[in-house]
Amino acid sequence: MRLSEIGGEFGFIERMRGPHAAAKGGGLAVPVGDDAAVLDAPAGRQVVVTTDMLVEDVHFRREWSDPYSIGWKAAAVNLSDIAAMGAEPTFAFLSLGLTEQDTVESLDRLYDGFSDCLHRYGARLAGGDTNASPHGLIVSVTQLGTVEAGRALTRSGARVGDALLVTGTLGDAAGGLLLLTQHGPARAEKISRDLIGAHRRPHPRVPAARAAAATGNVRAAMDLSDGLAGDLPKLCAASGVGARIEVSKLPVSDALRQAAKDLGKDPAALALSGGEDYELLLSVAPADVEAVRTAMDAVGVPSAVIGEVTRAGLHVVAPDGSETDLSAEDHGWDHFAP
Repeated sequence: MRLSEIGGEFGFIERMRGPHAAAKGGGLAVPVGDDAAVLDAPAGRQVVVTTDMLVEDVHFRREWSDPYSIGWKAAAVNLSDIAAMGAEPTFAFLSLGLTEQDTVESLDRLYDGFSDCLHRYGARLAGGDTNASPHGLIVSVTQLGTVEAGRALTRSGARVGDALLVTGTLGDAAGGLLLLTQHGPARAEKISRDLIGAHRRPHPRVPAARAAAATGNVRAAMDLSDGLAGDLPKLCAASGVGARIEVSKLPVSDALRQAAKDLGKDPAALALSGGEDYELLLSVAPADVEAVRTAMDAVGVPSAVIGEVTRAGLHVVAPDGSETDLSAEDHGWDHFAP
């Protein structure tokens, strides 16, 4: 069914509004339907805001990702930023640039995926916009959250001697993307549904981040969207420090180890440089590591110590003990790299 058959843009807004848009209450004073939403500012809390955009053939391909997964991922990448600040997600605003091939049914599924991901982590849709796009689907999200005043986690608090922790496993999304690139969806899913799922429908670490933040022992944090090798330098630059990472300590899933054989890739290299993991990178004083890890374990999220904060430089220690600089070629995803 074409959008024109249900009244175009305004008909679609009404269609979406019923099952997906948040109703008044719970901090939303004026919901979808006016020129803008009105939110109540909770006493003693600060508002956290992030925005991210997914562009067809840059962040996803329709032949690889179904509409539900596109919607889910659009929500997840923004929720991950909120999580990295130690905040609780609240309201999201979804704007779409639609092409002529976008049907009502496909957009229903996109909104289903978006809303399901939001609801899983306690957020709600509060507004957005739709427009025409001549060259591909564009999904733009603004996600809000709140955090206790003065308690937001940032990238700038790491100190020399801190342990560096990551949640979950690294490289799975990159492995899934490589499988899709080399084999196409049908064969890729036969090789590893887990890795394909990691690429299509990531799970932001909202509960783990809240649990870690509640300990009061996290000095710096960020999410891993552009790969460990791409994001670690950002945390170090913000904190004015260096880092040393041990390759043998990078958490790698069995699924990635198996798929890496098929791909002819080193799983550790994928774990180091692969993007879109949406795991957490945390800087914690050595004496506090156990408390932080225990808090995250309690919400079902494992973690690993992968290195330490140093005075300067970015170094990688290979399994044989040799040490090299983290090269520019390793620095993860860059939209504008040549």
